[in-house]
Amino acid sequence: MGKLLSWVVLIALAWLVFHLIAISQRRRERSRNEPAAGGTTSSGAGATGERTIEGEPIVPCAHCGLFVPASDVVRDGDRSYCSVAHRDADRAAERSGNGRAARSRSREE
Repeated sequence: MGKLLSWVVLIALAWLVFHLIAISQRRRERSRNEPAAGGTTSSGAGATGERTIEGEPIVPCAHCGLFVPASDVVRDGDRSYCSVAHRDADRAAERSGNGRAARSRSREE
C-alpha cells in the first residue's frame, strides 16, 4: 500500500510541475504580446499625426484616416496612403475639383 501511495504522490508532483511550467510559458507569451497591443505612445502627434508602437512610426492615411505602419505606407509626395486604391481615389478627387472637401465628407460618413 505504501508503494502505491508513493507512486500516486510522485505522479501528482510531476503533473503539478508540468502544469506550473505551462502556466509560466503562457504568462511569458502574454507579456511579450501586451506591449504591442497596449503600448501606443504619442511622439510628435501634433503637426504630422505620427504615432509609434514599439519604435515603428505609424501615419494616418490621407484619404480615410486609418493609421498604417510607415513601412507599409504608399507615398505620394508628402501624403501617405494605406493602399494604392486610396491614393488613386484621392488623385481622382483632386482632378475632378472636389479635393479636400470630398475627403473630409468621406471621413465624416
